Amino acid sequence: MSTRSWSRPTLRVLRVLAILWVVSLLCFFSMNLLPGDPAQAILGVTATPEGLASLRQQMGLNEPVVERYLAWIGGVLTGDLGQSFHTQQEVGAIVLERTPVTIELIVLSQAIALAFAVPAAIAAAVRRRSGADKAISLWVFTVLSTPNFVIGVLLVWVFAIVLGWFPSNGFVPVSDGLIPHLSSVLLPSIALAAAPFALYQRVLRADLASTFDREFIAVARAKGIAPHRVVFGHALRPSLLGLSTSVGVTVGTMIGSTVVIETLFGLPGIGSELVRAVQTRDFVTVQGIVLAIATAFIVINTTVDYLYGIIDPRLRSAKLIKGDVHA
Repeated sequence: MSTRSWSRPTLRVLRVLAILWVVSLLCFFSMNLLPGDPAQAILGVTATPEGLASLRQQMGLNEPVVERYLAWIGGVLTGDLGQSFHTQQEVGAIVLERTPVTIELIVLSQAIALAFAVPAAIAAAVRRRSGADKAISLWVFTVLSTPNFVIGVLLVWVFAIVLGWFPSNGFVPVSDGLIPHLSSVLLPSIALAAAPFALYQRVLRADLASTFDREFIAVARAKGIAPHRVVFGHALRPSLLGLSTSVGVTVGTMIGSTVVIETLFGLPGIGSELVRAVQTRDFVTVQGIVLAIATAFIVINTTVDYLYGIIDPRLRSAKLIKGDVHA
């Protein structure tokens, strides 16, 4: 193995660290250079000058912004994301407390998206250019062009207000019962699953259509193999690579989408906490949450990129050839 091959993982790690450093800069300075007084926003209009001065001192607002950044990033490197001046909690503890709700929301929405996207893609690919294919495509494009908060509002109106089948908002922990818990997270999960469903259906439908045109599928059909075996036994597996990659990338982007859905449905996840922190000018909490979300997004996408090269040897070989050409 060449030195270049050994250095590739190192370069990938260095790239991730560089991106995270830039994110930390943007996050910190965008919050700390906003107009207005954070101390005033926290204490309110009835705060005394002495109280404001004390809080500004406690928050370090009297120090130069560069010194504040160095102190904050130094704490981050040791695992200390700071303390919320609004709730007095450690930001790291807030992230750990809120993250499980967000993870559950993402996992459920991914399961729902895949459960509907795979059958829809197979049905459309098997009946290409038919009425069913066109109807599914219209449905998918409609979903893809509709913001998830609009879908969430429609779900609340139909299933919570009109039919009364589910609660309109709020979160019920598992300790209070599995059915009430699932009822509280199902509608937000469906709303969050809408965009991934549309993406997955389009990707898998295109890959299946391409696979159906390949020679080994024609040979399988010529041998008289049953149509369902041709689909599930021969065409589906080689068509799943694009879908698996899309799932990995979408998981990263869904972390940001949860902000809207959690706020709309009143779920105590990391997204709704970020909204609260922005509204109260709790910039230490905002910085910590944004950095945590960015880290998760970058790590997930870097891992997907790495695994994609392992799963598909053609991509890895192409990168190696390209590297040798430029060497």
